[in-house]
Amino acid sequence: MSTSPLFPAANFIIGSRSPSRSSPMLVTDQTNTKKLSAREILDELSSFRIRPEAIQPTSSGPGKRGGKAQVVQATLQRRFWQTKKQVAVKKLSYSKNIDKGRFFSEFAHEVKLMAGLSHKNIVQFVGFVEDLENGQAWIILSWEPNGNVSEFLGTGKWEIPERISLIQDAFEGLKHLHSRQPPICHGDLKSLNILVSASYRAIITDFGSARVVGESEDGGTVQGSPLPANSDPISEKDSTPIRVVATANQLTLTGPAWSLRWAPPEVVNGSLQGLASDIWSIGWVCWEIMTNKLPFAELHSESAITLKVAHGEVPSASEDKQLSQIARLCSLMTNCWAFDPRERPSVSQCCDEIKWVPSLPPLGRVQLDSKVETNQLVLQMGRMYFARARYEDAASLFQQVLRLATEEEKGQNESAAALYWLGNVSAAQHKYAEAEASYTRAQAMYARIGDDLGRANTLQGLGGVYHCQSNLSKAEASFSLAQVIFSKVGDDQGRANTLCGLGHIYQVQFNYERAQESFTQAQEIYNSIGDGQGLANALQGLGSVYRLQSKLAEAEERFNQARKIYTRIGDDVGRANSILGLGEICFARSEHTQAAENYKGAEVIYGRIGNEE
Repeated sequence: MSTSPLFPAANFIIGSRSPSRSSPMLVTDQTNTKKLSAREILDELSSFRIRPEAIQPTSSGPGKRGGKAQVVQATLQRRFWQTKKQVAVKKLSYSKNIDKGRFFSEFAHEVKLMAGLSHKNIVQFVGFVEDLENGQAWIILSWEPNGNVSEFLGTGKWEIPERISLIQDAFEGLKHLHSRQPPICHGDLKSLNILVSASYRAIITDFGSARVVGESEDGGTVQGSPLPANSDPISEKDSTPIRVVATANQLTLTGPAWSLRWAPPEVVNGSLQGLASDIWSIGWVCWEIMTNKLPFAELHSESAITLKVAHGEVPSASEDKQLSQIARLCSLMTNCWAFDPRERPSVSQCCDEIKWVPSLPPLGRVQLDSKVETNQLVLQMGRMYFARARYEDAASLFQQVLRLATEEEKGQNESAAALYWLGNVSAAQHKYAEAEASYTRAQAMYARIGDDLGRANTLQGLGGVYHCQSNLSKAEASFSLAQVIFSKVGDDQGRANTLCGLGHIYQVQFNYERAQESFTQAQEIYNSIGDGQGLANALQGLGSVYRLQSKLAEAEERFNQARKIYTRIGDDVGRANSILGLGEICFARSEHTQAAENYKGAEVIYGRIGNEE
């Protein structure tokens, strides 16, 4: 991305048993016309079979118990390589009074499904142990030392960017499931089923309720539609009716085993879960990660929770103190909680929305002595305040980074980034001389350490400052050079940003045709990369160009589109600018009363955020 320094995402994937998890010999061909029995499925996956004696428990404790299984930590001893690794052993509960055929089928289904998955945000399948005569049906997974996300968040005070990183990971893991052909519905998403790896990445686990879903003729997902019986050991006729039961500390839905607090209304009301059901549940995962609270934490009565869920009653995300600071996330969660499953966003849309929120993988408490690591977190917090137009708070954090940054190369990156964002803050406050000085210092530092993306960002910032100072030739030169660099490094967002900057220059020069062309090209790029904020900026620019050409209907349409996006993502400055633009439209039409209302609305927002237009 072009608007902020890049922090590499750490991947945590432990090597799997030979052959590779992506090996063609895995039973993942859903087009096979022959229905395989559970035994045939496991035989096809024999390379993942592990001898029970190769697994030694690391503690004498009972481990963690869920609805259908117990999970214990163990050491896996490799027979041929004489290597040991820590693993999690999921021991499915089996006894003689359980339907052996169904149990075996469900076990084979989960093994088969997990053997075909490989993603940094999905728990790694290591192998399985199966000996039903001795009551053994185990699934062996990678051991993630930080526990589930709920346990992890309870170990310390985690800042908002760190929590956002975990949310982004969860969405990316779910995207991998929903993007499979055919798609996979997880069926039991909640904080207890999301682990935190050694590198502090969120990892989705527990696929006991997962199922593949069919696709409609138009390519959409059929809610709750199971795959034909030849491809999924669990078919619709095998599914037991859903009923609510109370177990220990949580209420669950049996058949499939959904936890009631996270369940969507349609499942409680009798439908099979589908992809949109996962979207509802991951909305609650966002709630848990941001607030450290369970869904409906204030309710303890089974009937009260059931009533809330069945009616789709959810809290207002924007009223929570922590969540209210991230308007974009609040809006996304509200959309995830749409009562009608068809109105919920796809997971790809969710990923496109959340990826622009400032984030940083949680910093281990051991790392807090590192000034560089701490500075990265402070930078992300500053970006968060900047997005909310809390400019003084943002500037204070960026100045803190500047004071603490070291003279090492990595420290210089942090210093340059702090200067760049201080330039953004000054520009937003119309302190153009200060903005120019900060951008110039940042540019020199980026040039010294060979950071082309950083140079392009500061050139773009300088272009905006020169424009506001009416130095159009220098502004155009800065934007043009930045565009060349962005194209060279393959940064689409940067290219779109500079196209918007050039569009504003052409507009001031009365070259409306070129301005419209630049804004339209930027709009197309923003659409393709899912950048809502950039899209709103391009629409706002097009609205201004159309208004100056007296194309009032086209201008009004663009301003309204921009206003809706700015409102959704919580950009108060953008929303005020679009309302101001609508006021200009009304004034041009001699609709003076409506124009005055719009002018007043914009003035109120500007006054609240301290932005004098």
